[in-house]
Amino acid sequence: MFETLLNADLQAALLTFMVWTTGAVLMSRRPVERSRRRGKARAVTLLVLAGLGTLLVLGRILTVTLMGRVSWLFAVDRVAVALPLLAVPAAAVLAGSVPRLVAWARTPSLDTRTAAFSPTAVVPFQTAAAGAFVGLWTALVTVLAPPLLTLALLIHSTVVLLAAFSWLGQTRRWLSAVRTGPRPRRSRPVRALRALAVVTTLAVTATGLVNLAATSSRLPASMSMAPGDAAQAHQHGGGRESAVIPSGTTSVTSLTGPRDDRPDRRFTLVAKERTVRLASGKAVRAWAFNGQVPGPVLRVRQGELVEITVRNELRSANVAVHWHGVDVPNAEDGVPGVTQNATRPGATHVYRFRPDESGTHWYHSHQQTSVQVVKGLFGALIIDPPKPEPVDHDWFLAMHSWDAVGADDPVPALGLADRLEHRRAAPGSRIRLRLLNSDRLTHVFSLTGTPFRVTALDGNPVRDPGLVSGKGLAIGAGARYDVEFVMPDRPVRLTETQDFVGALDRGLMISADGRGEITPDRPSKDFDPTAYGTPAPTPFGPDSRFSRTYSMVFDNELGFYDGKFTFAWTINGKVFPDGPHLTVREGDLVRLRFANRSHFDHPMHLHGHHVLVLSRNGRKVSGSPVWLDTVNVRVGEVWEVAFRADNPGIWMDHCHIGDHAVLGMMTHLSYENVTSPYRMGRDTDNQAE
Repeated sequence: MFETLLNADLQAALLTFMVWTTGAVLMSRRPVERSRRRGKARAVTLLVLAGLGTLLVLGRILTVTLMGRVSWLFAVDRVAVALPLLAVPAAAVLAGSVPRLVAWARTPSLDTRTAAFSPTAVVPFQTAAAGAFVGLWTALVTVLAPPLLTLALLIHSTVVLLAAFSWLGQTRRWLSAVRTGPRPRRSRPVRALRALAVVTTLAVTATGLVNLAATSSRLPASMSMAPGDAAQAHQHGGGRESAVIPSGTTSVTSLTGPRDDRPDRRFTLVAKERTVRLASGKAVRAWAFNGQVPGPVLRVRQGELVEITVRNELRSANVAVHWHGVDVPNAEDGVPGVTQNATRPGATHVYRFRPDESGTHWYHSHQQTSVQVVKGLFGALIIDPPKPEPVDHDWFLAMHSWDAVGADDPVPALGLADRLEHRRAAPGSRIRLRLLNSDRLTHVFSLTGTPFRVTALDGNPVRDPGLVSGKGLAIGAGARYDVEFVMPDRPVRLTETQDFVGALDRGLMISADGRGEITPDRPSKDFDPTAYGTPAPTPFGPDSRFSRTYSMVFDNELGFYDGKFTFAWTINGKVFPDGPHLTVREGDLVRLRFANRSHFDHPMHLHGHHVLVLSRNGRKVSGSPVWLDTVNVRVGEVWEVAFRADNPGIWMDHCHIGDHAVLGMMTHLSYENVTSPYRMGRDTDNQAE
């Protein structure tokens, strides 16, 4: 619903600008001698434009009102800026311009045309065009987000000032027309030269502005993510690290896992190029850990000391590995330019941590995520609790899209299975499916043939999960669902339903003999994790007193980012690194409010912390407590979540769709007095996304 309203509002903004601009141009022309028929036609045309413009303004008021009913955050920018700049001039057109146009249409003459050239008639059209331009620009190019008071006052003052100058200029032109009468129409060559001069001036001005916008959008060649870093411009060692750590601060380099204890589990991950084949035979030039994609399943037990050595054997790319969903010490988080330098080809990096949580997690490269994860540098990290629930089959399934050789579009697959995969399970056996979305968009799954239970979300157990059937499982990028069921005496099928026609040829079929057929369901409703299971006590909740509250409004806008013209993804109207930088003190209870006004889902992933969902679209959680590390904020949704600041460091907070993060939708959460010697940017080895 919201996306429909958003699209309608954008279309209305474009049409409003076109209509009012056309009317302003026609109204601003100096009176000339015309036949009565042509004069009447011009007056009628302008009346029609005034009517259309007014209807479009009313249309925008309606769409904005409906958007505001979803959430005030979806309408506040338009209410504060765009609508007043449309409604007031439109009212002035009806009061000042329309009566003079009606008189001109009824009695076409030079006198009535000159009356319609007065500032009372012309300036409302011009101001309406200016307001429509602001409305279109702020809806498409520079999206505004709270706080808005100062910016709204500046924009309104600018438009009022322009209207005042227009009034003065138009008054002089009108008085000249009254005194001297109409000027003779200039010859065609003169008009052509004037048009050429205007077009040339506009082209040169536009080229200059475009070049300025492209240049100013370039990201710094080297930058620190430590807040208030006084050494931003000072660098050494090839720009990999800052020269000085300020006194009285804690460096992320000291926030490590246990270094002297003997590890309970040791793993080695080797990143290397490898060509793999999907089930269909399509070839993928992948980057793989230990020669396999997805990478090897790392299985440990909660509380064990884990040591993982990452060796980079890629020919020309650096790597850094992030342990998604595990609240590791900051130095072990694997974010290049924030918690470490990326590992160069031929080098190794050792990670050590003792996981306090259990469940289905995963690991992946955090260096150029939009490239390296897509190529295959990811795998499962499963942390068993001290007393795991036994199942007969425990299967990890990663939904991924592969850039196959010769394929025009990415090829979706469960792991490498881009065709329907068959597995065997005896009736009565207990099956656990660990579903990971490692892809670049939300995927919706259906499980056909049996009711099931969602036993964990992002690895966090659900209290008293009930039976579910006929519901789609919408899993955002980076998120995980654990699904369990008892195998019936008939086939069961897991299907990804986004491309339902193509989905008929892929997915997972489970049966007693590995064969059989079943038509997949396409549920009309999605599973709601906030109303599932039974409530349980939590350390804090919606009625707690929060130390800090941050609102994050997500938009997309057309413009330049890092020198390229693109659709950028913004937080509170800003792109990285200019977006909101979240600052906390250890022990703070922090509330985050996410509002998605863009055209795409945004799975927001805060490193180093789990968040408790407080509400979704204004409705408090009514079922089991929902603890997440990746909150999939779908189009038109508002989520409120909270966390305890109990893991000091500098942590990424970003959309887990790599294409969105690399185009601006990422920020950082910093603890007071924590700093980092590492730097990121094109002049460094570190390219965190």
